[in-house]
Amino acid sequence: MEQSPILNALIAAEHLTDGELLVNALRKAGYSVHAEPVADESALRDQLLRMRWDALFLLPGDHCSSPPRLFTLLSELSLDVCCIALGTPCDAKGKPLSLPEGCITGTATDFGNPGEVSQLLRMVRHELKGLAVRRELRSTNTALTELQERYHLLLQSSSDAVAYLHEGLHVYANDAYVAMFGFASEDELRQQGFLDLVDPQDVDRVREYLRQCSNHQDSNCVFLGTTAPHSLSRLSMQCASSRFEDEPCTQIIVRPAAGNIAQQQRLRQQESMDLLTGLLNRNAINARIDQAIAEGIYEHRTRAVLMIKLEEFTDLVLLAGKSVANLLLADVAHLVQSHLPEDAVMGHYGDGEFVVLLATETRLAQEPFLAELASRLNLGLHTLQPAGANLSFGAGVAIVNELTPSAPVVVDRARHNLTVQARQAQTPVRDTPYGTADAMFHRLESAFVQEDFVLVFQPVVNLKEDGIERYEVRIRLQDHDNLIYPPRFLELANQHGLGEKIDRWVCTKSLQLLRERNNPALKLTLNLTHNSIVSPEFLPWLRQQMQNERIMASQVSLQISELDIVSSPEQVRVFCDQLKALGLDLSITHFGCTLGQEPLEDATFIKLDKSLLENIDTDVAQRDRLNTTVSSLHARGLLVIAPMIDSIDLLPYLWQANINLVQGNCLQEPSASMDFRFVQDEEITLDSFQ
Repeated sequence: MEQSPILNALIAAEHLTDGELLVNALRKAGYSVHAEPVADESALRDQLLRMRWDALFLLPGDHCSSPPRLFTLLSELSLDVCCIALGTPCDAKGKPLSLPEGCITGTATDFGNPGEVSQLLRMVRHELKGLAVRRELRSTNTALTELQERYHLLLQSSSDAVAYLHEGLHVYANDAYVAMFGFASEDELRQQGFLDLVDPQDVDRVREYLRQCSNHQDSNCVFLGTTAPHSLSRLSMQCASSRFEDEPCTQIIVRPAAGNIAQQQRLRQQESMDLLTGLLNRNAINARIDQAIAEGIYEHRTRAVLMIKLEEFTDLVLLAGKSVANLLLADVAHLVQSHLPEDAVMGHYGDGEFVVLLATETRLAQEPFLAELASRLNLGLHTLQPAGANLSFGAGVAIVNELTPSAPVVVDRARHNLTVQARQAQTPVRDTPYGTADAMFHRLESAFVQEDFVLVFQPVVNLKEDGIERYEVRIRLQDHDNLIYPPRFLELANQHGLGEKIDRWVCTKSLQLLRERNNPALKLTLNLTHNSIVSPEFLPWLRQQMQNERIMASQVSLQISELDIVSSPEQVRVFCDQLKALGLDLSITHFGCTLGQEPLEDATFIKLDKSLLENIDTDVAQRDRLNTTVSSLHARGLLVIAPMIDSIDLLPYLWQANINLVQGNCLQEPSASMDFRFVQDEEITLDSFQ
């Protein structure tokens, strides 16, 4: 954890000893306090000009020679300082003073009364949080202004002619653009529409090019333009959707057309092509997705990204050789392309992965579409793959909208969805009243507004008492009298980028419960979605929340799925590095659901997949596999959790396998309260079950 926040405080008093009780209370609340007394206007002015202060405390009683002058000075200097009066300030005649704007007051505080001290600390915390937000906002606005100035200077100094168009009119043009078309000033240029500068014979072609701007990123439009009175020049133009001064615009770059334009365009296209498949390469498809993200922000368009993967492709490379595998990739690319809509943009991402940008997410991105697409592709694959090969297609989807941060992130989301789809094919999710993804997504959106999420807790019991009360926190969606379980909505939330929002809600509520319980032996395990794992902002946010609630790192552990490690290994590695600095334990769930997956060295707990625990009471071979797995994990220093234990009769077998912790309905079903009795009077042994 980071060190305590520093609070620079001024106290209106003759001597600092008058405010010792206040300073002690603040330090007990976790603040590192630097306090100075101010007895009059002169002292206050000197202190305010010497450094930046966070708060000014006015103590009850006549400690300050002239409170009105202090208030006047604060207004004159226009400084943003939290002014907190303990009691009502009065003038020399004992009449209450009107407080300046931004100054708050509370009742006279008895520092021996825990209730009044707690009320004061809440007030201080609220004011300081508001101060921090205001300072951050000012800093952000300043940085934004500087960025806009640098961007404007960059545009002005560019040798290329750059302009921004809104509905065909110029809203901005740099000096090179104004000079190219022979205008004296930018104001004079703004009186002309862009198409007025185009030769009439090319107007229709240029208008169509601008209208289909998002589909022409890799090509130029060559036209005749009026570069001087009665003079036409051959010009080449590129365009992109953008924004200028909060208005959706089209950015155009105009250059003189020189040389063989057709050949230059072919060379540019070749740079973006994948040589093996003839599709767009990784950089080019990422650029297309980034442009779709920009359209989501500027034009509120929603699109979808498909990840289509040729499973077992790496095995084919080893068995049949790289040449055979590369030839197969070209045929597979044509097969996939033939089953996609005409307006889909497809690229080869590498290692048998193909990424497709769809023009819209409606219907195409739903589960039936994915299942049907994978089925048709697998049917066509039988005639292409070499004899003895066992290849198959998997498909996953993620949504591109204004919440999508970047192309690599949305591709990772689609890859994660592919992994989850394969897992759910083995264990189908039971149906709910919201049978379609559209209906479930709209219900999910309304749940945030109506606060329909609820938390439930299930104990995780150590077979050898260690004095820690562990609960796993789970989320449910309340729908009238029914509860909708996470498998039905969490992956859909991941596709749309809402998983992190759900995780933040769960973490906020859980940390509040830990603070209210004030039990150092209580430890909560919080499950994270894939969105939070790949988000660079989640762990810094969690660190700040834990500091605000004064929660120790030992009271929280974070749990991720083995599927997340399989789908995004690099992002998980970065996440673990950040988690290590935070000091939180890591738990991996569903361990063993994929073949050949090694546990992370950063983990503390490993929760086995339920497939490793099936029939251990009747199948000797299955018990041997369990014993081998547990022994291997113990050799790495990991604690093993056996989940979903529904029969008390399985406990002796888990004991024999040296399982560390047990979780399941046989101990207690998930409930809204944390009331499990961890400390038992008797000790569990094998004799207890005879």
